[in-house]
Order: sequence, then C-alpha cells, then structure tokens
Amino acid sequence: MTTRRQLRKACSLEAVASPENLWVASLKARRGKSRRSDVEDWWRRRESAILRLSRDLLSGAWTPGPYRFFEIHQPKRRWIAAAPFEDRVVHHALCRLIQPLLERRFLARSYSCQIGKGTTAARECCRRLTNRHRYVLKCDVSKFFHQIDHAILLDKLAREIGCSGVLDLCGRVLASFRTVDDPPPHLFPGDDWTDAAARPRGLPIGNLTSQLWGNYHLDALDHRLAEREGHGAYLRYTDDFLLFGDDKARLRELRSVVVEELAAVRLKLAEPKSRLLATREGVPFCGFLFRPGVRPRILGATKRRFERRRDGLVREDAPMPQRREHVFAWYQFSREANSEGLRRAYARPRRLQISQCAEAPPAEHRTL
Repeated sequence: MTTRRQLRKACSLEAVASPENLWVASLKARRGKSRRSDVEDWWRRRESAILRLSRDLLSGAWTPGPYRFFEIHQPKRRWIAAAPFEDRVVHHALCRLIQPLLERRFLARSYSCQIGKGTTAARECCRRLTNRHRYVLKCDVSKFFHQIDHAILLDKLAREIGCSGVLDLCGRVLASFRTVDDPPPHLFPGDDWTDAAARPRGLPIGNLTSQLWGNYHLDALDHRLAEREGHGAYLRYTDDFLLFGDDKARLRELRSVVVEELAAVRLKLAEPKSRLLATREGVPFCGFLFRPGVRPRILGATKRRFERRRDGLVREDAPMPQRREHVFAWYQFSREANSEGLRRAYARPRRLQISQCAEAPPAEHRTL
C-alpha cells in the first residue's frame, strides 16, 4: 500500500507536467467530447500541443483561459462554467496526482467523486442507516460551491500538498473563477460587508477540480463528527449530509457542532432544507425517499422532472436514439427503487395511444 509520504513525494510539478501524464489526461478529457470542433482542432496537433503545454506548466507561463457559461435546468437551474479543452487537460493531469493524496483522508461514508462511491453506494448506505435509527438530522450547505473561500481552501490544500509548484498551479486554477455578486457573501460576527465581498470565493460548477476540492473542503467536518464527537452514523454526499440517531437531543447538539464547523470555513446551513426528521416520515436523499423496512421510493420532484423531459422530447420530435438514451438513463436510475408500478404507469398511456390510433377509422370515413 502506498504511504502518504510516497504520495506527497510523487505529487510534484514535474510529474503533473510530464508528457506521459498530459497524454493520459487528454484521453480522459476527450472522452465523450471527441466531435466538438475545438476538441478536434486540438487533437489534430496533440503532439506539439502536449509538449508546449508541458513547457508552459514547468516554466509557470500557463494561465487558464476564459470560461464558456451556459444554463441547465436539470435537476435544478444552474449556471455551468465550461473551461477550454486545454484547461480541462490540465485539470485531469492535476487531479491524477492530487486525488490519491486527498482521498486518503476521506472517511468511508464520504461519497462523491470517488470510484465505487457514487450515488448508488450512497443510497445503499442511507438505506441501511434508515433501517437502524429512529431519527435523522438532514443538513445541506447553503450555496456550497459559490461560497467556498479561496484562501481557506488553498490553506487546506497546502497541508496535504508539499510541492510549491503544484500549489501555485492550484492557486491559478482557483483564481480563474470568482463569484461576484450572486449570491451575496455570507456574513459572520465581526465581518465588514466590504471586506467580506472582497474575499475571493466560488468554485465553477463544471470543473473536475471543483468536485474533488469541494469534497475535500468538508473533510474536516467528517473527522470532527466521527472522531471527536464519536458519531459514526453519518453519511455525506458532497454538501448533502445526514446524521442518524435515536436521541433527538443529541442530534440537536450535533447540529450546533455542524454550524460551528461550517462557520470556521465561512459556510452556513441552508435553513429550509436542514431539519430534524423521524425516519418513519421518510428521508429524502439523492432523489429517493427512504423509510425503514421498505424499499425506497422515487421523490415526486424527481418524477416530475422526468415527465417534463419526456414531454419535451415528444414535443420537439426528438430522434429515436436520443429518446432511447433518456429512457434508458431513467430505467437505470429508477430500478434501484420500488418503481415497477410507476414504470408500468408511464408505459401504459403510450400503448393505449398507439392502440387507439391503430383502431381509429381513417379521417375520410369519420362522421361528424
């Protein structure tokens, strides 16, 4: 097993900027985007581009390019910042070296942005904990990615990364994006509005580094709850986390601990979403509703999103491969829950419509 010291030694600027590492990173960045014009243009001159990029990274001349912004509405309205393809190559090259180092600190019940620890594994853990406990404290961080403070995050990274060149590269990636006015900065006791607004903050939703750094940013909270507070019935998926227990008073005490730990990194709980629930009422998590002793069900908001997407594809007369892709994705998601009846209900109206059209007489033979 590779030790932390070996990982720190391997995480150097020379390793990040090596042509071999950049080549593997370019293959990962190209996956699923090979037909984009900018990707094709870069790929035609990939040998010279990789060598030039390696020289720029080693000399410190590399600077991130401008982001391309676009809006998505699923699962909710968000602005996505897409970096240029060459910047995404750098992000992959950087994460290949720092991810093993940061993941060593993650607890077993910290999910997201890790192989084998996606939404399916997180839901299974939530199901087990729901069956064992009577109450749950559901917490969600308010505007998590938009409110991450650059100075605090960079200071945390410096505790794990020993190479100054890699830290400088992380700082340049961080500085390439900044939340300006929306949402406004969180204010804490003793804060001045002008100083709080001047602090650089925000990670772009769309960067590979944002997912990894966002998960690492709350790692101290995981260790505080699990080690100092001795609360093992805990589960976190990025900024959405659950604390299970059988004592409501203890869970309220832990909520104060969570608020204190988040304030240390200039974050706050989203009050409407953060609440104490009885597990028999249902625990909403990752699109499902969990109850003790039964299979989870799909949340109503998740079903409505699929219905809107399905109706939109029909209205736009989308090609069959695109429809098949969306339906298959829904099937893969919904089969984890008790959704056999729901899938039959979605399929039945379509079959009835087809049969009615087949049995209906031609238009010229209909009587008014």
